[in-house]
Amino acid sequence: DKGENGEPYQRRKGAGATLPDTPPVFPTARDGAPTTGSSSWRRIMLMILAITIHNIPEGLAVGVGFGAVGKSASATFQSASGIQNFPEGLAVSLPLRGAGFSTWKAFWYGQLSGMVEPLAGVFGAFAVVVAEPLLPYALGFAAGAMVYVVMDDIIPEAQTSGNGKLASWTSILGFVVMMSLDVGLG
Repeated sequence: DKGENGEPYQRRKGAGATLPDTPPVFPTARDGAPTTGSSSWRRIMLMILAITIHNIPEGLAVGVGFGAVGKSASATFQSASGIQNFPEGLAVSLPLRGAGFSTWKAFWYGQLSGMVEPLAGVFGAFAVVVAEPLLPYALGFAAGAMVYVVMDDIIPEAQTSGNGKLASWTSILGFVVMMSLDVGLG
């Protein structure tokens, strides 16, 4: 247990006043939240916010892992686990408990900070299911955009330096090679 300045509580030896055995109880508002304006309370809230925001991309990654199960050999249920979230929930609950929240309330808020992860996971799994049929069209669009940039920008630029025919023929050769590889490799 630590005091307001961050130093551990210690009993003094000898005569005189002794320090309390427990940390001071923060005054609480009607909803049970401590009503202190101290910088330590702000740091606790900032850490809780950071962990909660940190859980969003983790949830997306786990959801993508679940959404891809069965679609590739490396996508398994074991690779889509979120067991590391138990210590993260403790990282939220313990400072709240130290700030004066009851054990159950600190535990509940720790759980709530992690609730964004399964929600983001559902969105990630949904995105994989939706994106899979769209992927060939999106990749085709990206390839077409690159062909357009080459034809519209690079070949005319090569014309000004006298290498227009070479640029045109190498573009055609590259297109034939890519189409052959696409048909040959599937």
